[in-house]
Amino acid sequence: MRPVFVIDINKCVGCRACVAACIIEYGQVFTAARPSNQGKPQTVKLRTWVEWREGYDGKPYRKFISSLCYHCEDTPCQRVCPTGATYKTPEGVVLIDKDLCIGCGYCIIACPYGSRYRPEPHEWHEAENKPLVKEVEEVTQYGGVLFKSPVPNKWAFRIDSVDKCTFCYHRYKGDGKLWTPACVEVCPTGSRLFGDLDNPNDPVADLVRKGVARLARPDLKTGGRVYYVGEL
Repeated sequence: MRPVFVIDINKCVGCRACVAACIIEYGQVFTAARPSNQGKPQTVKLRTWVEWREGYDGKPYRKFISSLCYHCEDTPCQRVCPTGATYKTPEGVVLIDKDLCIGCGYCIIACPYGSRYRPEPHEWHEAENKPLVKEVEEVTQYGGVLFKSPVPNKWAFRIDSVDKCTFCYHRYKGDGKLWTPACVEVCPTGSRLFGDLDNPNDPVADLVRKGVARLARPDLKTGGRVYYVGEL
Protein backbone atom coordinates (compact mmCIF):
# COMPACT_ATOMS: atom_id res chain seq x y z
CA MET A 1 0.00 0.00 0.00
CA ARG A 2 1.19 3.51 -0.91
CA PRO A 3 -1.17 6.15 0.45
CA VAL A 4 -1.54 9.36 -1.55
CA PHE A 5 -3.26 12.64 -0.67
CA VAL A 6 -4.99 14.73 -3.34
CA ILE A 7 -6.34 18.24 -2.80
CA ASP A 8 -8.77 19.69 -5.36
CA ILE A 9 -8.28 23.45 -5.11
CA ASN A 10 -11.36 24.06 -7.24
CA LYS A 11 -13.57 22.52 -4.56
CA CYS A 12 -12.05 24.12 -1.45
CA VAL A 13 -14.25 26.85 0.06
CA GLY A 14 -11.89 27.81 2.89
CA CYS A 15 -14.16 26.61 5.69
CA ARG A 16 -11.18 25.19 7.65
CA ALA A 17 -13.11 22.17 8.86
CA CYS A 18 -9.91 20.26 8.07
CA VAL A 19 -7.94 22.48 10.44
CA ALA A 20 -10.46 22.02 13.24
CA ALA A 21 -10.52 18.24 12.74
CA CYS A 22 -6.73 18.09 12.91
CA ILE A 23 -6.65 20.13 16.11
CA ILE A 24 -9.22 17.84 17.70
CA GLU A 25 -7.34 14.73 16.62
CA TYR A 26 -3.91 15.82 17.85
CA GLY A 27 -4.49 18.32 20.65
CA GLN A 28 -2.71 21.22 18.97
CA VAL A 29 -3.07 24.83 20.00
CA PHE A 30 -3.38 28.05 18.04
CA THR A 31 -0.04 29.87 18.05
CA ALA A 32 1.21 33.03 16.35
CA ALA A 33 -2.32 33.69 15.13
CA ARG A 34 -3.05 36.43 12.62
CA PRO A 35 -6.29 38.43 12.73
CA SER A 36 -6.36 38.95 8.95
CA ASN A 37 -7.59 36.56 6.27
CA GLN A 38 -4.36 36.94 4.37
CA GLY A 39 -1.55 34.43 4.07
CA LYS A 40 -2.02 31.80 6.74
CA PRO A 41 -4.87 33.41 8.67
CA GLN A 42 -5.41 31.11 11.61
CA THR A 43 -1.79 30.39 12.47
CA VAL A 44 1.65 29.76 11.07
CA LYS A 45 2.03 26.66 13.20
CA LEU A 46 -0.42 23.87 12.53
CA ARG A 47 -0.14 20.46 10.88
CA THR A 48 -2.50 21.59 8.13
CA TRP A 49 -3.66 25.09 7.26
CA VAL A 50 -5.60 26.93 4.56
CA GLU A 51 -3.95 29.87 2.87
CA TRP A 52 -6.14 32.55 1.30
CA ARG A 53 -4.95 34.06 -1.97
CA GLU A 54 -6.74 37.01 -3.51
CA GLY A 55 -6.08 38.99 -6.66
CA TYR A 56 -7.44 40.43 -9.87
CA ASP A 57 -7.14 38.76 -13.27
CA GLY A 58 -9.75 40.49 -15.37
CA LYS A 59 -12.06 39.96 -12.42
CA PRO A 60 -11.53 39.49 -8.69
CA TYR A 61 -10.64 36.00 -7.55
CA ARG A 62 -9.97 34.16 -4.33
CA LYS A 63 -8.28 30.80 -3.89
CA PHE A 64 -7.93 28.62 -0.85
CA ILE A 65 -4.74 26.57 -0.80
CA SER A 66 -4.52 23.74 1.72
CA SER A 67 -1.04 22.80 2.88
CA LEU A 68 0.44 19.99 4.95
CA CYS A 69 3.55 17.80 5.08
CA TYR A 70 4.25 16.42 1.60
CA HIS A 71 5.70 13.11 2.86
CA CYS A 72 8.56 13.34 0.38
CA GLU A 73 10.10 10.34 -1.36
CA ASP A 74 13.52 11.98 -0.97
CA THR A 75 13.34 13.33 2.58
CA PRO A 76 15.76 16.18 3.42
CA CYS A 77 14.28 16.34 6.93
CA GLN A 78 15.23 12.74 7.58
CA ARG A 79 18.80 13.21 6.35
CA VAL A 80 19.59 16.02 8.79
CA CYS A 81 17.96 14.53 11.91
CA PRO A 82 20.80 13.83 14.39
CA THR A 83 18.86 11.33 16.50
CA GLY A 84 16.96 9.34 13.90
CA ALA A 85 13.66 10.70 15.18
CA THR A 86 12.37 11.33 11.66
CA TYR A 87 11.66 8.09 9.88
CA LYS A 88 9.55 6.60 7.10
CA THR A 89 7.04 3.79 7.50
CA PRO A 90 6.85 0.85 5.05
CA GLU A 91 3.90 2.66 3.44
CA GLY A 92 6.01 5.76 2.82
CA VAL A 93 4.50 7.97 5.52
CA VAL A 94 7.09 10.28 7.12
CA LEU A 95 6.77 10.43 10.92
CA ILE A 96 8.57 11.80 13.99
CA ASP A 97 9.39 9.61 16.97
CA LYS A 98 8.50 12.06 19.74
CA ASP A 99 10.61 10.17 22.27
CA LEU A 100 13.75 10.58 20.14
CA CYS A 101 13.14 14.16 18.98
CA ILE A 102 15.23 16.73 20.88
CA GLY A 103 13.62 19.75 19.23
CA CYS A 104 16.85 20.95 17.60
CA GLY A 105 14.96 22.24 14.56
CA TYR A 106 17.38 21.02 11.89
CA CYS A 107 14.50 19.32 10.08
CA ILE A 108 12.48 22.55 10.13
CA ILE A 109 15.29 24.33 8.31
CA ALA A 110 15.78 21.45 5.87
CA CYS A 111 12.11 21.18 4.88
CA PRO A 112 11.69 23.16 1.63
CA TYR A 113 7.92 23.41 2.12
CA GLY A 114 7.79 24.89 5.62
CA SER A 115 5.66 21.97 6.76
CA ARG A 116 7.29 21.43 10.16
CA TYR A 117 7.22 23.57 13.26
CA ARG A 118 8.43 23.59 16.83
CA PRO A 119 6.03 24.65 19.60
CA GLU A 120 7.20 27.78 21.42
CA PRO A 121 5.40 28.40 24.75
CA HIS A 122 6.02 32.16 24.63
CA GLU A 123 4.08 32.33 21.37
CA TRP A 124 1.05 30.80 23.04
CA HIS A 125 1.00 33.68 25.50
CA GLU A 126 1.51 36.26 22.76
CA ALA A 127 -1.35 34.73 20.77
CA GLU A 128 -3.85 34.79 23.61
CA ASN A 129 -4.94 38.36 22.89
CA LYS A 130 -5.12 38.02 19.11
CA PRO A 131 -8.70 38.52 17.84
CA LEU A 132 -9.06 35.12 16.21
CA VAL A 133 -7.67 33.23 19.19
CA LYS A 134 -9.93 35.10 21.61
CA GLU A 135 -12.89 34.29 19.38
CA VAL A 136 -12.05 30.59 19.33
CA GLU A 137 -11.36 30.62 23.05
CA GLU A 138 -14.87 31.92 23.69
CA VAL A 139 -16.27 29.07 21.62
CA THR A 140 -14.56 26.48 23.83
CA GLN A 141 -17.20 26.97 26.51
CA TYR A 142 -19.66 25.53 23.99
CA GLY A 143 -17.49 22.52 23.22
CA GLY A 144 -14.84 24.20 21.09
CA VAL A 145 -11.53 22.67 20.13
CA LEU A 146 -8.76 25.08 21.17
CA PHE A 147 -7.28 23.07 24.02
CA LYS A 148 -9.11 19.78 23.56
CA SER A 149 -7.29 16.61 24.60
CA PRO A 150 -6.01 14.65 21.59
CA VAL A 151 -6.97 11.18 20.44
CA PRO A 152 -4.37 9.03 22.27
CA ASN A 153 -1.50 8.19 19.93
CA LYS A 154 2.27 8.43 20.02
CA TRP A 155 2.38 11.13 17.33
CA ALA A 156 0.08 13.55 19.17
CA PHE A 157 1.12 17.17 19.76
CA ARG A 158 3.88 17.52 22.38
CA ILE A 159 5.53 20.69 23.61
CA ASP A 160 9.02 19.14 23.58
CA SER A 161 9.01 17.91 19.98
CA VAL A 162 8.85 19.15 16.41
CA ASP A 163 5.38 18.64 14.95
CA LYS A 164 3.89 17.95 11.51
CA CYS A 165 1.17 16.11 9.58
CA THR A 166 1.17 12.31 9.92
CA PHE A 167 -1.61 11.43 7.43
CA CYS A 168 -3.37 10.28 10.66
CA TYR A 169 -1.19 7.18 10.60
CA HIS A 170 -2.45 6.22 14.07
CA ARG A 171 -5.73 5.31 12.36
CA TYR A 172 -4.00 2.62 10.31
CA LYS A 173 -4.70 -0.81 11.80
CA GLY A 174 -1.71 -2.52 10.16
CA ASP A 175 -3.97 -4.72 8.05
CA GLY A 176 -2.98 -3.36 4.65
CA LYS A 177 -6.29 -1.52 4.28
CA LEU A 178 -6.42 2.20 3.56
CA TRP A 179 -7.59 4.45 6.39
CA THR A 180 -9.23 7.89 6.32
CA PRO A 181 -7.43 10.93 7.81
CA ALA A 182 -9.49 13.19 10.07
CA CYS A 183 -9.36 16.15 7.68
CA VAL A 184 -10.58 14.05 4.75
CA GLU A 185 -13.39 12.69 6.88
CA VAL A 186 -14.86 16.13 7.59
CA CYS A 187 -14.27 17.97 4.29
CA PRO A 188 -17.78 19.04 3.20
CA THR A 189 -16.95 19.54 -0.49
CA GLY A 190 -14.73 16.55 -1.22
CA SER A 191 -11.72 18.79 -1.75
CA ARG A 192 -9.44 16.52 0.28
CA LEU A 193 -9.06 12.96 -0.99
CA PHE A 194 -7.03 9.95 0.16
CA GLY A 195 -6.17 6.94 -1.96
CA ASP A 196 -3.77 4.07 -2.58
CA LEU A 197 -1.28 4.23 -5.45
CA ASP A 198 -0.92 0.45 -5.35
CA ASN A 199 -4.63 -0.05 -6.04
CA PRO A 200 -5.21 0.00 -9.83
CA ASN A 201 -8.92 0.69 -9.28
CA ASP A 202 -8.51 3.57 -6.83
CA PRO A 203 -10.13 6.72 -8.33
CA VAL A 204 -7.98 9.04 -6.21
CA ALA A 205 -4.77 7.34 -7.33
CA ASP A 206 -6.05 7.57 -10.92
CA LEU A 207 -5.94 11.36 -10.67
CA VAL A 208 -2.20 11.05 -10.05
CA ARG A 209 -1.58 8.35 -12.65
CA LYS A 210 -3.40 10.34 -15.34
CA GLY A 211 -1.61 13.59 -14.49
CA VAL A 212 -4.78 15.37 -13.41
CA ALA A 213 -3.27 15.87 -9.95
CA ARG A 214 0.27 17.24 -9.78
CA LEU A 215 2.99 17.89 -7.23
CA ALA A 216 3.13 21.42 -5.83
CA ARG A 217 6.87 21.87 -6.50
CA PRO A 218 8.27 19.27 -8.91
CA ASP A 219 11.29 21.53 -9.38
CA LEU A 220 12.46 20.69 -5.85
CA LYS A 221 12.81 17.02 -6.87
CA THR A 222 11.73 15.63 -3.52
CA GLY A 223 8.77 13.71 -4.87
CA GLY A 224 5.99 13.28 -2.38
CA ARG A 225 2.57 11.91 -1.60
CA VAL A 226 0.54 15.14 -1.75
CA TYR A 227 -0.85 16.24 -5.11
CA TYR A 228 -3.07 19.10 -6.27
CA VAL A 229 -5.86 19.43 -8.81
CA GLY A 230 -6.10 23.00 -10.12
CA GLU A 231 -3.72 25.93 -10.39
CA LEU A 232 -1.71 26.83 -7.29
